[in-house]
Amino acid sequence: MSADGRWIRPESTRRPVLTPVGAGPAAGVGPGGADPQTGARTAAQAVAQPEPASRRRRRPTARPAHPPRPALRADWLPLLAVLLVQGALSYHLILSNTAFIDEGTYIYSGYQEIAHLRHGSPVATYETFFSGSPLIYPVVVALADMAAGLTGTRLLSLAFMLSGTVAVHLTTRRLHGSLAAFCAAAAFVALGPSQFLGGLATYDAMALALLAWAGYFAVRLTTGGGYPSLVLSGLLLALAGCTKYAALLWVPVVAGVAVLAGPGGPLRSWARWRRGMGILLVFAVAVVAAALAAGERYINGFNHTTLKRALGHDSYSYVAGEAARWVGALLVLALIGVVTQLLTARRRGGETWPRFWLAVLLLLGGLLAPVNHIRIHTWLSLQKHVDFGAWFACVVVGALLAQLVLWLRQRFHLAVGVAVAALVIGPLGWVGTAQGREMYGEWSNSESFVAALKPYVVKGDDRYLIENYNVPAYYLREQSNWQQWHDLVAVYRRDPATGQQQSGVPAIQAGITAHEWKVVVLDFTQTAATDKAIQPTLKAAGYKVVDVVKSGEHGQYTIYVAPGYGKK
Repeated sequence: MSADGRWIRPESTRRPVLTPVGAGPAAGVGPGGADPQTGARTAAQAVAQPEPASRRRRRPTARPAHPPRPALRADWLPLLAVLLVQGALSYHLILSNTAFIDEGTYIYSGYQEIAHLRHGSPVATYETFFSGSPLIYPVVVALADMAAGLTGTRLLSLAFMLSGTVAVHLTTRRLHGSLAAFCAAAAFVALGPSQFLGGLATYDAMALALLAWAGYFAVRLTTGGGYPSLVLSGLLLALAGCTKYAALLWVPVVAGVAVLAGPGGPLRSWARWRRGMGILLVFAVAVVAAALAAGERYINGFNHTTLKRALGHDSYSYVAGEAARWVGALLVLALIGVVTQLLTARRRGGETWPRFWLAVLLLLGGLLAPVNHIRIHTWLSLQKHVDFGAWFACVVVGALLAQLVLWLRQRFHLAVGVAVAALVIGPLGWVGTAQGREMYGEWSNSESFVAALKPYVVKGDDRYLIENYNVPAYYLREQSNWQQWHDLVAVYRRDPATGQQQSGVPAIQAGITAHEWKVVVLDFTQTAATDKAIQPTLKAAGYKVVDVVKSGEHGQYTIYVAPGYGKK
């Protein structure tokens, strides 16, 4: 390992056989073409003055020389080890539970979107309530489901998260060297949200990967990447934002990275700001073009789910506490890294000040998700969103741990520095693994419930009223139409006798009385108040309980069927 924390690359044992084009005479060769110490003629003089015929010998024909094959970069081997650990941790989660409601929703909607694109089949207006375009991730994940089922869709998320780890490694290596890159990648993998997203088939993993590579190309732009890196960074930012609207929160961070990273003179220099403005320009053009092509429904959906999202009911302290539980330790390390950069900048000055402000920006990127969720009073999706910001904070943490290892190496021994870094990342990984398992066990296994419901579901006109129907609709998509499934959250009905519009509990009760719902399933979780209100109506209308299936440790699914309705 070199003094700056870069892994030493094994030197090639092959000697060059060709003189580089345009190279001058070798050092120590006199103007007459002879060595000034021995008087021996140079090869150039020998060519200019050919040998006598008596001394000429037949030389074998020289074979064309090939450049030596580049050796495997030594810093790829530690990264490979990190990726293997990440894959093992997330793959363990992939096999541990059935589909989550969000997974069922996105995969099922993707099938509808594909059918609409291919055959013009009717499709629900997902663009009005999805927090991302239904034509990007849902279509991609549905194709993965066609190929390999639910496991294939989750492996796709794992591939996205693995690419995000590679991106944080490459980004940190360009900024701080290979040792810092290894530490940053290890810190990112150690987080529970990273392991969780690697096993969950939602658009978070795809959006995070796109955002990560946008950040990498922003750094590459500052270190000689040129206009291709600028365009790629802007386009990837736009694609990440369209995949999941929440990713737009980090657009200023990526643009700021392009301003502060790499050389470019003082902070006020135009060369620095031109890079960030260029990325924002490409991003703005791409987003405006996408918005114009998408139409008003997408814009309304963006406003409803993201820009003008309704406030939740979680307290500031609860949201902050949950965020601290998942990424608090990482952010504390990043804060220490910022302080270290500040001390270095005050001592050395010059080009070290942009590095300090870059560390501040990356730390702010790590804080964006918790601050935003505190602002809107909701814990919902926080465990996924904090990982977007953690990707940026890991760059600072990687640089801090690399500096710590090198400082300890100089004063004690390399093994001491490595041990201390392991004592930092190891507990993060231990806690993160437990958190990943906890997150993956938050929803109950639906295998028994789907098996109990399957005999009563048939493709046709029958309607099914089921709380959180997306999971059974995904598993039973071959024997049903999407129009048959209804949730208890938003139910609307027009009274056939009076023509009056009904909604909510009255609409559900009127439909039950008229036996419009052939199957009703209650589990008293998300809509517990509605379930309690309609349960007496079910009994009065003659609905019978055909099965009760356990849901988690304390809940249960109660399956009601209309009078005269039986197994199909």
